[in-house]
Amino acid sequence: MQLLARSSNELQTFVNDTGLDRRSYRWTPIDATEACQSFPKLTEDEIRELTLGVYQVKLARSYTQEHCSSDGTYEILVSGEVPNIVSAKIQSRHVSAKRYKLWIKHDGILVTGWYCTCKNGSRVVGMCAHITSVLWYLSYQRHEAGPLKVIPNWADSIEDAARDPVIDESDSDDPEE
Repeated sequence: MQLLARSSNELQTFVNDTGLDRRSYRWTPIDATEACQSFPKLTEDEIRELTLGVYQVKLARSYTQEHCSSDGTYEILVSGEVPNIVSAKIQSRHVSAKRYKLWIKHDGILVTGWYCTCKNGSRVVGMCAHITSVLWYLSYQRHEAGPLKVIPNWADSIEDAARDPVIDESDSDDPEE
């Protein structure tokens, strides 16, 4: 860990030098269950070794829930120009208007680098929860645990109490009608 702590994030340097973070760079969205077949398969213990603890793994599950669409698909970005690097955009849990971009590099057997645009995303000892979310889903969840159960957004079902309800007079129970 001391050796890693003194090293720089090589993937961050690569992303910045090649412009992978610019809009002009072509990233194609794909469903993670069908794509990234060469992505390493890891156990949760191996993921905890990369994250250096359990906190990010616990957060990864909730980030994964938020990142999944209503039908359970998990969108990952890939580029034909950059092999063995996947990308994603993850919503901040603190600021609703903030989305972080992240990249994960692998060689098919091991995860060899990671970088996220969040405050803690460039560290090489451990990783942020955004990266852990994508890593957990691609390397563990989609292989071991079966389809992810998406928790519905209950706020979509709430109606505004200030609005007058529409009364359908044909449903009246008044016997005089």
